[in-house]
Amino acid sequence: MLILFVFTCQVMAVQVDTHVAAALVDQQQTSEAQRQLSALTAVVSKKSGLTVSQLLSEQLVDEDFRPAILRSYFEDIPRHLDANELWYNVVVDEDRLNRLMIDKEIPVWPAQRGDAFVWVVEELEDGNLINAPADSAASYWLRQWFRHKGLPARFYDYQAEDLLAFQPRDVRFLNPDLIDFIQQNHQPDLTLLVFVKHSRNGLSYRVGLQRGDEPIQIKNLKFVNMSSGMSSLADLAQSMMASGQQVFAEEFSENTVSLLINNLANAEQLIDLKKYFDQHALIDRYQIQSFSNGRLSIMANIKVLPETFIKFVDAGQMLQHMPLDIGQSILFSVAE
Repeated sequence: MLILFVFTCQVMAVQVDTHVAAALVDQQQTSEAQRQLSALTAVVSKKSGLTVSQLLSEQLVDEDFRPAILRSYFEDIPRHLDANELWYNVVVDEDRLNRLMIDKEIPVWPAQRGDAFVWVVEELEDGNLINAPADSAASYWLRQWFRHKGLPARFYDYQAEDLLAFQPRDVRFLNPDLIDFIQQNHQPDLTLLVFVKHSRNGLSYRVGLQRGDEPIQIKNLKFVNMSSGMSSLADLAQSMMASGQQVFAEEFSENTVSLLINNLANAEQLIDLKKYFDQHALIDRYQIQSFSNGRLSIMANIKVLPETFIKFVDAGQMLQHMPLDIGQSILFSVAE
C-alpha cells in the first residue's frame, strides 16, 4: 500500500517507558509472589491504559505473566510523608509482554503519548490557599501515580512560570478562562486543575479535567489518605488520555506500506521526521528509499492494519490524514 503524507511542524508526543512500573506494597504483609503480581498488574495498566481496578475485576493478569519479569527492585518513599509502604518495581521483557497482552485480548496503548498540564493548589486547615509545594504529599503522590500509570505531565511550577493574572483561586473555582488559556498556549492533551482541601474531617479534592474540545469533567472525592486520593485522580486522567488511543488485538497485523511525505522544507525537518519514525511504537522497521525536492519516500514494516496506523499517525498531529484515496495512495496534509 502506498501512503502519502505531508509534513507539518508540530510538537512530538512524549515517549513513555512502558516496560517498567511499580505497585505500592507493604513489605512485611506481602509475599514476593503477591508483590510481583501487583507490580505486573501495574505494568499492564501502564501499557494498556486500563486502570488497575479494571484489570483486577476482570482477572486479566495471572501467573502466565510472571515469566516476563526481568528484574525487580524496591524504591523508598520520602520519610517526611510517613508512609508504611514501598514502591515495588518490575522491569519486564516488553516483546514477551506484548504477546501475552495480545493473546489475552488486552489492548495496547502505544508508548508515544500526549501530555497533561497539571496545576495543583491546596487549602490548609487554617483556610490558607496555596500552590502545592513540590515536596507536599499531594504533589508527590500525584506525580508518582502519573509516572507509574504512564501519563506524561507538565506540573505547573509557580516559581518558574507565570500564567499571567491567574491565581490559586482560579484553580479552586475551575475558572474556564484559565482552562482556555492553558489549552491555547500550552496545547496539552489533557488540562487538569486540582483543588485539594485539608480539614479536620479528612481530605477531599475538586478537580476539572478537559481534553481537547470535549466538555470539562468536574469530579469531587473525599478520601482517607493522600496516596489513595491521588491514585483515584490518576485513574480518571488515565482513562481519559487512553480513550481512543488503544490498539486492540484484532488490529495487530504485520503489513508493509510505502510512505510518501511531502513538503519537507529543510534538513532539520527531515531529522525530526526520522526521529519520529525511529520512536514510533507501531513501526517495526523502515528504510528510506529516496529524498528529493522536499519529498521523502519510505518503505515501512508496521505492526498493525494500515487504517490503524493512519489513525495513530494522524492523532500524533505531526502528519495529518486527508480522507481522499487516489489509486493506491492515501493522502496526508499539513495540520493547521
